[in-house]
Amino acid sequence: MDEKITVSDRRIFNSYLEAGVRILCILNALSPKGLDFESLIKTDYVLVNSNDFSGPKSLHSKLPNRKGELVTRRESIRQGLELMRRFGLVSVILSQEGAVYYTTEKTKPYLKLMVTTYSKELQIVALWLSKEINTNSFHRIDELLKQVVYS
Repeated sequence: MDEKITVSDRRIFNSYLEAGVRILCILNALSPKGLDFESLIKTDYVLVNSNDFSGPKSLHSKLPNRKGELVTRRESIRQGLELMRRFGLVSVILSQEGAVYYTTEKTKPYLKLMVTTYSKELQIVALWLSKEINTNSFHRIDELLKQVVYS
């Protein structure tokens, strides 16, 4: 039997693959800087809910219970990071401060292959977020998260 597998059969939305690609976009936009795991969780949340943070149109729909997403995305980020590391798209450097994740030389060519509207918007929002972080550091992100998530 010759069965065809469609994209919808692979359940990409909210998968480890999607989380890993979002991480790649964040790290690529911040490169050559890297981020620790906790910062990746925060930036991923802001990335998909950017409109809540005075940024571009949010990538994901506004869900009523999305405040809990910050906690629930921990495992998908962990698995997404591991997947991207196995593909050679993310490296990790251990230091006394902990593990910091960086892009590799394979990251940019991989992201250039992403041509869907969602992929392009993802990279645009990641650039906006990197400018926010580079201009205001994580202090502003943390303050905004407190207002949006914990209010």
